[in-house]
Amino acid sequence: MRFETKDGHIISEQTVICGYSKQIGVYGVAAVANALAAEGAEHIGISVQIQIPDYGYQSRIHGLEKSIRKICKEKDLELLEVKSGKSPVLRFAQVVVNGVAAVAETKTRKPEAGQAVVLLKWAGMEGMLRVTEEKEEQLKERFSPAFLAQIKSYAPQVFSIKEMRKAREAGAFGLRQIGEGGILAELYRMAKEEGLGLDLELQNISLLQETVEVCEQFHLNPYQMTSTGSFLAVVSDQSAFLRQMEEAGIPVSMIGYFTDNNDKIIRNGEEIRYIDRPAPDAVYGIFSEPKEK
Repeated sequence: MRFETKDGHIISEQTVICGYSKQIGVYGVAAVANALAAEGAEHIGISVQIQIPDYGYQSRIHGLEKSIRKICKEKDLELLEVKSGKSPVLRFAQVVVNGVAAVAETKTRKPEAGQAVVLLKWAGMEGMLRVTEEKEEQLKERFSPAFLAQIKSYAPQVFSIKEMRKAREAGAFGLRQIGEGGILAELYRMAKEEGLGLDLELQNISLLQETVEVCEQFHLNPYQMTSTGSFLAVVSDQSAFLRQMEEAGIPVSMIGYFTDNNDKIIRNGEEIRYIDRPAPDAVYGIFSEPKEK
């Protein structure tokens, strides 16, 4: 949401995240902060509401709040308010994160047919982290401690405020975080909102090998899995942009182009398919019966 002020705009963003992990609040804060940063926000205010099931312990709330306060301090985000409580209708914890920021008046640049769409970082990354946290005991039966440690090493990557700033300085525009429903959902929404088509190469969409392994274990689609911290952008001079991102140490891949029709094509070798309407996020496929309190 945005509304105009005398000096620019006030923008806001909200996300709702559920799960058993102690870190779900951190992912919610990252999702909101990144989404606001994608629109050029610098100083971001955050408010949080934590709800747990009636049978949950108060220590659960304290743990979630502690991790949220810690990450807001580390990332220089202003934590405006934290509310908490219990609900009889919940099966697991729910965190609602709202963010607000002021941005200067800027001229919005619209994508055009022929311009490149790039992916910064990796599809499904956040989903991989969340699945690992929720199902770590099962994963320990198949994977080594070193492999699981490698997965957890990607946790800081869910914040991309600095990377977005560098991408914008290098000429990228139309930045979009990959949220609910994964990269396929975000590409669909991007094309629909811009009134353009897409011609994409599936093999150019970067995945971490760890994401592939975790998704295979639980039969999840990594392209339909949330990826806070990874984002899409539009560029005109792709060669220059890719070079600058490489110099900055930011993983980037050119995944396709906008077209002048409404077709949203994704190619996989000789196979051609169309991107469907957004499906439910694959991460939620791992939840079944409630865990212990």
